Amino acid sequence: MNKNLGFTLIELIVVIVILGILAVTALPKFINLTDSALQAKVEANAGALRSGVKLANLKWRAAGSPQAFSKRDNIQLYGSTTSGQIDINPQGFPAQSYPGSDVIISTDNDDDCLSLWQALIENGSINAAVDDSTEFMVNYENNNTCSYKLTENVNFGFIYNALTGEVIIL
Repeated sequence: MNKNLGFTLIELIVVIVILGILAVTALPKFINLTDSALQAKVEANAGALRSGVKLANLKWRAAGSPQAFSKRDNIQLYGSTTSGQIDINPQGFPAQSYPGSDVIISTDNDDDCLSLWQALIENGSINAAVDDSTEFMVNYENNNTCSYKLTENVNFGFIYNALTGEVIIL
């Protein structure tokens, strides 16, 4: 006549284990960590570009903020090769990176934007191009502005304004 109206400890443990297994298998489907990883990649590269821009601007200031074209062309930012040279615009920010004599120093096309990436960020591996063949797509937007967007998801990226030196994450 004596009936227990509850669950045994074994039954409760089995139910908890089953719920745990379901949670572990279903949780990754509800949490998408890909976007966080892409955002971190963009922030790292934007930070690298921002640091390179600040370094170039400080080098320009240390030289006395020269306005003469010849004093802003082919400034040796780092190393001793042409890959470490940068061309500074009259505002004191990197505009392009072409060794040799330039006619004008400005950021006004895709190749200028790519040359900035290569001089300020790249470390031997090619991870930016003007098409979708690499990790980042480089494009000239307008008014001395370059965009750097992830090929994998173009909603992630950053822009660089050569007139103000700003690097803004999209």
